[in-house]
Amino acid sequence: MRPPYCFLLIGLLLLCSTQTIAFAQSGTYQTIPESLRGYWQFKADNVSDWNGPLIGENFVENYYVVFYAEQIKQEADGSYFFHLRNQKGDTTEFRITPTGNDAATIWYKGWKEPKNCIRKQVPDHTEPLTPLTLPDRVYQKWVKGLSGKVIYEFTRDGKLLYDGKTWDILSAGYFLNKEYRLLVKSGESYKLLYLSFPLPKTMNVAAELQNEKVSPIASRPEIYAFAGCWINQATGDWRIGFFEDFAVYQCQFWDYESISIQKNRTTIILKNGTEQLKVRLTRKDETSCTLSVGKEKAQTYVLCNDKYLPDYPVADTTPFVDNGYQTDSVTLIGYLRNLPSTRPFEVSVPDMITDREEKYTTAIDSLGRFTLRFPVLNSHNVFIDWGRTTIWTSVEPGESYFLYVDFADKKKLVMGEKARILNELLSHEGLSEYIGYDEGKKMGNMEYLQKTQDIIRHKSEYRAKMLNDHPLLSHKFRYYTEQEIRYNAARDLMQRRFSVDRNKQEHLQPEFMSYVDSALYPRPVEPYTLLRDYGSFLRDYVGYITDIAPASSNRLTVTPQKMEMLYLKFERDGKIQLSQEEKDALHAFSNFEKEIEKMKAANTADSLTMAAYNKKMEPSIKTIQSLVGRDEIFNDYMMGNLLANSINRTLAIIDSLQMDEKLKEILKANCYYEMLQQTHKELPDSLINKFKAEVSNPSLQAYVLNQQGIYEEISHKAIEYPESLMPNEPLAEITDGEQLFRKIIEPYKGKVVYLDVWGTWCGPCKDMMQYAGSAKKLFEGKDVIFLYLCNHSSDKSWKNIIKEYGLTGKIAVHYNLPDEQQRAIEKFLQVRSFPTYMLIDKEGNIVNRDAPRPNRENDLLNAVYKLLEK
Repeated sequence: MRPPYCFLLIGLLLLCSTQTIAFAQSGTYQTIPESLRGYWQFKADNVSDWNGPLIGENFVENYYVVFYAEQIKQEADGSYFFHLRNQKGDTTEFRITPTGNDAATIWYKGWKEPKNCIRKQVPDHTEPLTPLTLPDRVYQKWVKGLSGKVIYEFTRDGKLLYDGKTWDILSAGYFLNKEYRLLVKSGESYKLLYLSFPLPKTMNVAAELQNEKVSPIASRPEIYAFAGCWINQATGDWRIGFFEDFAVYQCQFWDYESISIQKNRTTIILKNGTEQLKVRLTRKDETSCTLSVGKEKAQTYVLCNDKYLPDYPVADTTPFVDNGYQTDSVTLIGYLRNLPSTRPFEVSVPDMITDREEKYTTAIDSLGRFTLRFPVLNSHNVFIDWGRTTIWTSVEPGESYFLYVDFADKKKLVMGEKARILNELLSHEGLSEYIGYDEGKKMGNMEYLQKTQDIIRHKSEYRAKMLNDHPLLSHKFRYYTEQEIRYNAARDLMQRRFSVDRNKQEHLQPEFMSYVDSALYPRPVEPYTLLRDYGSFLRDYVGYITDIAPASSNRLTVTPQKMEMLYLKFERDGKIQLSQEEKDALHAFSNFEKEIEKMKAANTADSLTMAAYNKKMEPSIKTIQSLVGRDEIFNDYMMGNLLANSINRTLAIIDSLQMDEKLKEILKANCYYEMLQQTHKELPDSLINKFKAEVSNPSLQAYVLNQQGIYEEISHKAIEYPESLMPNEPLAEITDGEQLFRKIIEPYKGKVVYLDVWGTWCGPCKDMMQYAGSAKKLFEGKDVIFLYLCNHSSDKSWKNIIKEYGLTGKIAVHYNLPDEQQRAIEKFLQVRSFPTYMLIDKEGNIVNRDAPRPNRENDLLNAVYKLLEK
């Protein structure tokens, strides 16, 4: 630590002179005064953000990169102005102005204003280490790829061998328990290295804003003589792969039992459980060999050095499997090399019944391997975007596939009996052309149609050239890509249904729908599950037909006589027990209309008589209101009839469409499934029996019946921590939205409130509920409350969703207010969409009306902690 008089002395000298002070040089670069060296830190928004430079002997760090001091000027105000240059030749400017003992302001070229810094002996959130106390796994040789070439070697005497030089490790630290930070020196050159371990056998090295993934040198270095992915030259299939710790054959992982190399001949014994396999490999040159597995005859194999498999050398006219829509499974095994994270591997399957992207996940082991089995209804579109792999492809029921992705060199290969179409889709991407969202909003429907037809033509021409250049592309590839062009366009066109106002009975133009009906609706893709876009198109097509069909009334009226009969039947069936007072009230209400008619017939129904009679009926009406509120059996009956009306209308529309019965059953199963999802409670037996009569396919039936069983189970399940559900009675007399809001949050003054305005009918709201549990865990033991306000939802559906997603707990509060009160509070809060998330500070002020959603954990964590720290 330098004494403050150093800065005073320099300041006095500068007051007497405006000349540039020449600093000592160390070789090529200027030597920086010792009084400026050290870790300088300012307060960053997030703890993991860059928060200031390390200043060394001849360099200044700038955003993790070493910049050397080419020129230093000490100016009259006591500041030091630097011209800096890094190893790549990039230049920048830097100024540091000492303001006290271990305090300064710093500025870089491009900054609007300087930042206040303090000098630290050890950077914040960093555990100091020495060059000799790094983790044991660091001290070894590290290679890149499957070449066996050593890139880094860390030795136990504090040295790094890299780029043909020996570097001294000058300092080391462990940052945020996730990253090792090193400063190394060779001659006059310095380098900052950032080491992390996404997997035990993968090290990520960041330096000069470049990331490089390396692996420990194999325990059997002889593997590098034949490592890689080998393709059968005759068939074009990827048959076998050799990696440092295992081999891959027939979509399975095999261990190395023994390796014997004699000149260019290699014999490898592989082991999988009790099974052994002998592989004989004779190298012809660096990229080819003859290879035999087990007792098979030796064949020529070539090494795949490209990102994708080359074109298959033989034709293939096999169509996609169509199993008649019987649920089967697909097994996906994989090896993710140099992977970016260890979060579970995920596959999305677009489902025509649930109308969702169903996600299936599995753990990744320490070597980057996984096995995932997931259900499919037929040959099926799937999406793999784990680690931004962005693979849209198609799989067939009952098949196994092996996926290999190397995130360092972007290689993607698939092994398997039916893997050809997957490899072809990876190797040959279609033309990417589309109408942007903002562009489309400005277009009329006919202009949009014309532009879409142009895109279809451009994509088809591009595809025709591709097929001409690659004549052996398979029948599956040809069929898939043709249908992909058609239904990508069809999906976009039918989204235009939302451009017309159905409340004003507006329709899409006849010419528009004529094109859809003639060019796109006929000849559907088969199987129907092969393309996600076909399901999206069909959903919107049926939705549009439903929109323009004559409206049917969803109003149900029940006479007082019918109400009495229903309640007496409910009691006979053992569904409810009525008191004598309730029976009398129902009977009096049943006679209500008859008495009114008698008074009208006798001309005695004047206003005074009617008022007196209404007054007389008040006790009975209150008893009936209490009865209806006490048990939802009557509301369930009414809702069941409304649902039946709605379903019958949709089924009638489906039956009117020209399509085969299999497709109709898929759409009908979707109709019933969606009804379950909308109500979040079991359907009445009458509707379930109707469903079984309408849909005979057992696999389609299982969707609805399984979900029905789930909601039946949830309905009978007790709510955990029922104290989270707040009663409405204390708020019953409040009608003003702001007063309601203030009353609700009053008990939580001194806490940060995370508000979620949602509804049981809202799909995106429910999608976010799956993240609520992990979001709440972020704030356990903190002064944070999760407040849920539910919009226009029945009591049973409200409670069912709370139970389904486990939304209760010590820091969770739920309200399901009557509609009028909920509307008033939403008007005050300016709620315009669902879900809406807001943050309320400790004083009860709304400070963020667009708070991060629960799935954005880091953003939510930072936003809440800022409020907690105030």
